Amino acid sequence: MPRRSFALFPVLACTLAFPLAAQALPQNAPGAPLRSVVPEPVSLDLRGVDGTQLVPKDNRDAAQAEAVRQRWAPLVAGLKGAPAVRLLLPTGEGRVSLLLAAAQALKAQAPAQRLYVAFDPQAMPLLEETAWGAVDGGALVAADLNPDPEAWRGQLTRAQDTFPGRPWTLWLPSDPGPLLSVLMGDGGRAVVPAGGPAARLAEALPPGFTEVEGGPGDLTLRNRKGESRRWVFAEGAWSPAPLPKDRHEVAVTAAEAYDVGALLAKVRATQLRSRAAVKTVQAKADLDLHLQGGRGPGGDLGFRFAYFEKAGEWPELLQKEVRFNGVTAKLDGEVQLPLIESRQSMSLPVALGLTERYRYRDGGPAGPGRRRLRFEPVGADPLLYSGELEVEEASGRILMERRERTNLPGTVKSEREILTYGQVAPDAWRPTSVQTFERWVSADGVVQVQRRFTYRDFEVNGGGFETARTAARTSGSTMLKVTPEGARYFTRQGDGTRKIEEKPKSSGRALAAVVLVDPGLTPPVAPLGGFLYFDYNAFGKGIQLNALTAILFNTASLAIPRGLGSFDVSADATALLIKGTERPVENGRLSDKDGVGRRFGKVGLELGRDLGLGFRLEGRGDFEYDDFSEGDSKYRTPGYLLPPSGLTRVGTLQGSWLYRGFQVRAFHGWGRRPEGTYGLATDPQLVPEGGDFRRWGGSLGLDREVRPGFWFHGEAGWASGRAFDRFKALDVGGLGGAVRIAGIRANAITADRLVYAKTALAIPTGPNLRLSVSLEHARARSLDDQKTYGVSGVGLAGDLPGFWLFTAVRVDLGLGVQSDIAGVKTVNGFIALLRVF
Repeated sequence: MPRRSFALFPVLACTLAFPLAAQALPQNAPGAPLRSVVPEPVSLDLRGVDGTQLVPKDNRDAAQAEAVRQRWAPLVAGLKGAPAVRLLLPTGEGRVSLLLAAAQALKAQAPAQRLYVAFDPQAMPLLEETAWGAVDGGALVAADLNPDPEAWRGQLTRAQDTFPGRPWTLWLPSDPGPLLSVLMGDGGRAVVPAGGPAARLAEALPPGFTEVEGGPGDLTLRNRKGESRRWVFAEGAWSPAPLPKDRHEVAVTAAEAYDVGALLAKVRATQLRSRAAVKTVQAKADLDLHLQGGRGPGGDLGFRFAYFEKAGEWPELLQKEVRFNGVTAKLDGEVQLPLIESRQSMSLPVALGLTERYRYRDGGPAGPGRRRLRFEPVGADPLLYSGELEVEEASGRILMERRERTNLPGTVKSEREILTYGQVAPDAWRPTSVQTFERWVSADGVVQVQRRFTYRDFEVNGGGFETARTAARTSGSTMLKVTPEGARYFTRQGDGTRKIEEKPKSSGRALAAVVLVDPGLTPPVAPLGGFLYFDYNAFGKGIQLNALTAILFNTASLAIPRGLGSFDVSADATALLIKGTERPVENGRLSDKDGVGRRFGKVGLELGRDLGLGFRLEGRGDFEYDDFSEGDSKYRTPGYLLPPSGLTRVGTLQGSWLYRGFQVRAFHGWGRRPEGTYGLATDPQLVPEGGDFRRWGGSLGLDREVRPGFWFHGEAGWASGRAFDRFKALDVGGLGGAVRIAGIRANAITADRLVYAKTALAIPTGPNLRLSVSLEHARARSLDDQKTYGVSGVGLAGDLPGFWLFTAVRVDLGLGVQSDIAGVKTVNGFIALLRVF
């Protein structure tokens, strides 16, 4: 399409792109299409500078960002009072980045300053919309223009090709005469010398008439109401003229395109202005993680830090307190707990590091004076975010940022974050809280984690910063640094200095002493001890490893994110070396006969893949070996035929959806156990269907923090199957049942169908105690008589600070309050003492 065919419309198009154009522009206002006696902009020549020193390679790095800001300061300091600045840019690569950096530095010190791009016929065109929004347009000054006015139109066209997204202003060295209407009709804005016909026309133009239609010596202007005025050039002057009688008006109606680039430029300048005003920051920071279990209310881990930030340096955190389930843990000295986070999750928000790695677009109004800006990564890097910013249009301040990442390569599979911003000092605007919903891969599938980071008690540019930070560094407490790659421990050395650990802490160890209470087990009170080791980056390969040994009971698990292409691989193994005696329930009581001894070991292998939007599909295979033998002599029945020992194989397909505390799971399993007969010769029991059996079920769950520290948990589910027998069924009650109901003893009901519901509330009562109360109910159909029975219980759990060698103490007891079967209500639970080292 020839260029001239749309020569009459560029000003109309530009006006549609500028909501501000609808305002009445007074004479000689910067946005007016014709002005007189306006000085040329001051020039900032960047053609000879090293652009790599003026644009940070990684703007998440506070040191790089501050160093670049300081390099810009002497370059722009002398231009603070200039009404307008003309940028002369290099011709090669990096023009856009340098333009954005220059505009940010200039606007940060002088928000009202007009910025223009200089014309360079040898330079690469600037076609990115982010560059268009950073400046007010292009400038053709007298030195750029040919002495022959007839060449000005061609020069304007070439300039528009190099920078098409903003109007070009021509500082004309002489009055253009009838050529003025042609230049303006082609989309140019003109600044003319005093005393000539064009200058007199500029004085006569009414405000608000910004849409231009022009031909040789014929100029028509229109305002946004549709009113038109016409002038013609005759006898050396511009004179008002009536509109043509046969004129056919063509109305162009379209929704105004919001100027995203201009708002982004304001945001950049506002962020830099705030950053320049902050030299030091002291604050208190709280990090709380809630781990939502597949069943049950999960657990909590919290940290309290003293926060130190100095311009040009990475922030430092002094660990003041660690909380297990809301209670202060007994940790003395420098104790490093594993850091689990997606890489870069604690680095600068997107809003603080607007870069060309993201594409921005208008998201519509977010309320009076607010706008949404949506962003998405330019490339396919999974570590980059997608989301939206909520911006205050008048100030350019970010009010809120919502962002998410999916299909991440490590332990954290996906995350959704909400960042809230606030004013922490008169000139400082920054994030004050970050709420994150994460999904972590584990050997048991994917679990949901809610992370909350809050800042409070800010002290900006305080006089005691250096003294306080030095005291923190020389203390014996744990410290961290927030680097562009995430948090790293800042470890104290032998000479008293501190060093940043190259890799995040990923492993830990713990000793546990447990007293288990359940009258349905043998013995009913069992003291246990164990050693736990865990590593979230085993062998430096991102492999998750957990192992627990209690000598007679041992379990280990392994999870490898993306271990097989796009599939996560996990495996687990469990072995019970001590022989337990299993007894049936008859008439609601644990029988004193037909006891069977059992040892077992099992291995499971699982493949899982995220499907996006919080959905996941998992396939699992389990291999369990049961060794049945004579049980405890006092529970034996003479002539009782033992069930067949051997290998049981189970394949399970599970789907799940986890989103902001909600979780939905469903499964279906196919299994085969050794076939055969068991029981008394007078009443033999045949393993149903030759050993083939099925299991299926599902669950719903919700964890929600109703107020800081108060966690609500709700859960409901069902399970069923077919071809069950006494030794392969759905058991209800106890600590190891398919569904644990507080206060209902182990093996209370051997069922083939069950439904259950639980609700719980964690109540913080202070740093030394947190109480959790739960109400739990299940209805199960007994495998023996096909009758459905209901059981209910109340759970009471208390978390206490550690003492002596122990880090923390937990007491978890259940009290049975209702049962349709006599004799299964009881008091059960455990007392656990944990030492982390």
